Amino acid sequence: MKKWFVFALMGLVTACGAETGANNAAGAQGSQQAVDEDRIRDVMEEAFDGINVTAVRPSPIDGVAEVEVAGRDTVYVSHDAGYVLIGNLLQIKDGEVIDPAEQRLEAVRKEGISQLDESQLITYAAEDEKHEIYVFTDITCGYCRKLHRHIEEYNDEGVTVHYLAFPRGGATAKSAAAMRHIWCAEDPQQALTDAKLNDEIVQTELGECAKPVDEQYALGLTFGVRGTPAIYTTDGKQLGGYVSPEQLMDRLD
Repeated sequence: MKKWFVFALMGLVTACGAETGANNAAGAQGSQQAVDEDRIRDVMEEAFDGINVTAVRPSPIDGVAEVEVAGRDTVYVSHDAGYVLIGNLLQIKDGEVIDPAEQRLEAVRKEGISQLDESQLITYAAEDEKHEIYVFTDITCGYCRKLHRHIEEYNDEGVTVHYLAFPRGGATAKSAAAMRHIWCAEDPQQALTDAKLNDEIVQTELGECAKPVDEQYALGLTFGVRGTPAIYTTDGKQLGGYVSPEQLMDRLD
C-alpha cells in the first residue's frame, strides 16, 4: 500500500483541509519534555508522501507530540517520531470526557465568527430571534437541501440561520462557480433557495460580491469543516451536520 494512501484514507490528504495553528491550551499543560519539531516534521513528511505538516506542539501526554496535518487534522506522534497514532485523543477530567483538539478548534471558530462581516453571508433571520447559527453549505449537497427545506421552521423556532459558502470540491468546483453567482444576485436569499430546491442557478455579473465564496471556503478549512452542512454556534461549538428543527433546539437549549 502506498504511504500517502494511509493518510488519504483518514482524510488527511484532501482538497478540503486546513485549520489555523492556534496554541493548544491543554497541550501547554502536558509534557515538559522538549519537542523536536523539526525532526518530527522531517520524518513525517519523508514517510508519508504528500503530507503537509502545518504545526507541531506538545500534547497532554508525556512523550507524545500533537501534529497538525494540512492545517486541519490532528495526529499524535512519539517524540522520537517512531510511532504515529491516528484518532481522537480524549481526556477524562473530573468525570467528564474532553476532546482537547475540539476545544482548540472551538476557540478558533469563535474568533473567526466574531470577525465575520454578516453583510457577506446569506441570512434567513428569525423575527423573534433566540439563537444564531452559522452553516457552511454547498448547493449540491443533499443534506444541505434537506436542511433548507426546513428553513422557515428554524426561523419559527427563533433560530437565525447564517449561510457561508463551502463548495466541497474547492474553488474550481462547478458548485463554487454557481455559488459566486448566487452571492452576487440581487436577492441572494431567493437565489440560494432556487438553487437548492429547484436546481435553478441565477446568472449575474460577478465582481467583489463573489469574493466571499472563496474566503468563506478558506475559513471553513480553518474551522475543520469536513463536509456540509456544518453547523456552529456563535461560541464555535459544532452542532453537527443535518439536524431537524427539533434536534437543533435540543442542542441549542
